[in-house]
Amino acid sequence: MLPSAETSAVEIGRRALLLSIGAIALTFMVPVLGLALGVFAAVACVRAWRAASGGRAPVFMPVAGLVTSALAILLAASVAWFQTYFDDELGVYTECMKGAGTTTSQQACVADLEHAMESRLPFVPEGGLRLPFAP
Repeated sequence: MLPSAETSAVEIGRRALLLSIGAIALTFMVPVLGLALGVFAAVACVRAWRAASGGRAPVFMPVAGLVTSALAILLAASVAWFQTYFDDELGVYTECMKGAGTTTSQQACVADLEHAMESRLPFVPEGGLRLPFAP
């Protein structure tokens, strides 16, 4: 006869934490999928927390996973908002970079993107936005 397939609360918490870390990693590649995995990880963390609390197991892993998944959700939502809000500007930048064959023309594309983003952000003064690296 096979042994019971029941997993411990510590193992459930570890899996929930790994889901949360995966959500952060996926956020940098595909923000919307990172957001979805972050929500899934948060649900898994809450369930792991309940399982750990009921059996008097340590709750560090589920709590760390919940904090990490909250960070992943916040980061993914911010990146998705940024991409949605600046969609037109980023599209123009992409088209500009396709035709930019020299470093000078690439720098001009970045300067145009900075100027276009400044016009969308009312709280940034003219010439006050400098991107730390080209997107």
